[in-house]
Amino acid sequence: MKKLLAPAIVLSLFGLSISPALAANKVGDSCKVAGRVVTTSVQKLVCAKVAKNLKWVALTAPAATTTTVAPTTTVAATTTTTIAAVKPVVTLLREGGTSTSASVNYTVTGDKDINCATLSTVIGVDFATKYISAINSVVQTSAKVCTVNAQSRAERDNTVYDTVLSAAATFAIADTSGNVQTVLLGSPQTIWVTRAP
Repeated sequence: MKKLLAPAIVLSLFGLSISPALAANKVGDSCKVAGRVVTTSVQKLVCAKVAKNLKWVALTAPAATTTTVAPTTTVAATTTTTIAAVKPVVTLLREGGTSTSASVNYTVTGDKDINCATLSTVIGVDFATKYISAINSVVQTSAKVCTVNAQSRAERDNTVYDTVLSAAATFAIADTSGNVQTVLLGSPQTIWVTRAP
């Protein structure tokens, strides 16, 4: 009995001594608060939804770095989920610098497929404006591009109106994987509208 008890005690002590190391956040481990970001000695991680479960996903480590750490089948699968869980990078652009029409277009372009249906046409929700009376539509013109059509308040008086579209404080767009981005690069964008009498 004593011979069996001794290894059990040693194993339990060994388990206690390594538990802090196991408690460290690692890619693929489960987490509890979605969106929480932590920095480890190796990389920056974010708590994200992966296949209906919350897991730590690398924000800064590229696929090549991951494979050099542990080139196994499991790590390769983790690399795939890491890429899918990264927020899209989205940029606001204008169709042209000047216009003689009150109807003007801007685009929101992503570095991967984005869901334009997650953008609102209500001024103040996703977009703030200047000299724009309405956002007429947000249309998915390609997998990575949303075209925003706006109505300038420019009068027919040959005056130049700086018609501005920018990200509102509550701007948010999702990619087709459900990852949400709240930063819009290139904002604000101005189109100078001049309408003849």
